[in-house]
Amino acid sequence: MLRTLLLLVFFLSLLAGITLYLMQAPGLAVFTYGDVMIELPLVRFFIGACIAVAGLFLVLRMLGFVFNAPLRIQAARYKHRRRKAAKDTLQGLTRFAAGDWTQAEKLLIRGADETRSEYINYMWAANAAQQSGNYELRDQYLGQAKKSLPGKQVALDILQAEFLLQQGLPKQALESIEPYSGQISSNPKIAGLFADSYEQLEDWQQLASLIPDLEKNNGFAPEKLASTREKAVRGLLAAFMRGETAEDIEHLGKRFRHVIVADDALSVSYVEALRTQGRHGAAAALIIDLLSRHWSVDLVRQYGLLEHPDTIPALHQAEQWMTEYGQDAGLYLTLGRLCKQAELWGKAKNYLELSLESEPRVETYGEIAALCEQLDETESAHQYIKKGMDLATRIT
Repeated sequence: MLRTLLLLVFFLSLLAGITLYLMQAPGLAVFTYGDVMIELPLVRFFIGACIAVAGLFLVLRMLGFVFNAPLRIQAARYKHRRRKAAKDTLQGLTRFAAGDWTQAEKLLIRGADETRSEYINYMWAANAAQQSGNYELRDQYLGQAKKSLPGKQVALDILQAEFLLQQGLPKQALESIEPYSGQISSNPKIAGLFADSYEQLEDWQQLASLIPDLEKNNGFAPEKLASTREKAVRGLLAAFMRGETAEDIEHLGKRFRHVIVADDALSVSYVEALRTQGRHGAAAALIIDLLSRHWSVDLVRQYGLLEHPDTIPALHQAEQWMTEYGQDAGLYLTLGRLCKQAELWGKAKNYLELSLESEPRVETYGEIAALCEQLDETESAHQYIKKGMDLATRIT
């Protein structure tokens, strides 16, 4: 505006200067056409010429305004639509933050066609549809987002996988991110989606095979990695116990030893799996190693359930634990079972009775009842069976 004003002042000053100069040195402007000759004072001619030029300029400007009116109206409408779309988008995001999914979706879609980043509107609209459970509309919005900006395919596939996992469709989620499996070791988001998909599918073999790549991924959260390892091992052990996998149990133990020994429940499950496969020696060695670090009643119980090729050293080991850790109902039960294996009947009965005095258990009543029957103490066996049944009834 200031620039235009300065130019106007300059040209008016120039015009005034030229006019004054011509008035001081008057002359004539002569025009002839055939026999016609017209003479005008130079000053009048100059002023008239300026007025004519100015008039022509104004006429041309008016004509340009008239002819360009449709374009101007169109541009004004476009600008208005852009402003309204930006307003709708902002209100839509605000509604989304407030949890008003239906209204947010409506506003975001209304503002999508007139924004430069329409794919963002479609992404958030898909998110709103996901939250409201309208999965068909969600997929439509994701498809429109992919069409509006093909270069964002990876981000949209990842978002789609997230939505499908939330919906409980891990197979479809894997199909969405399968093209990016090569990025598991470098992209934490993709790595997490693969891990969550296999976990939902309870495909523990695939989850376990994923762990080396997860360990290479520097951006993958250590807590999430530890949780994934634990779930994979726990799942594999449970599948093994159900007979659903041919995984070599000792190979699994070597591969995830640090995970197994760090959790008592996993250690017990692993020992049970070894026992199921008949690998009692490996199970006994692991129990001895773990109990040298910390006490575990559940592991002591497992030690008594193992078949020991030489029971006497195993019994001595359990008695050493009694010296180190003191009286314990579970340890007495294990000592009783080991004495039964060694055919030390009196000692076995004594330990089982001590276990019952310390803490009555149904399995202890079962062990001592079986021992009494073996020793032809039928009346005692019946009493222990009755007490065991009474205890089981109270527990249930």
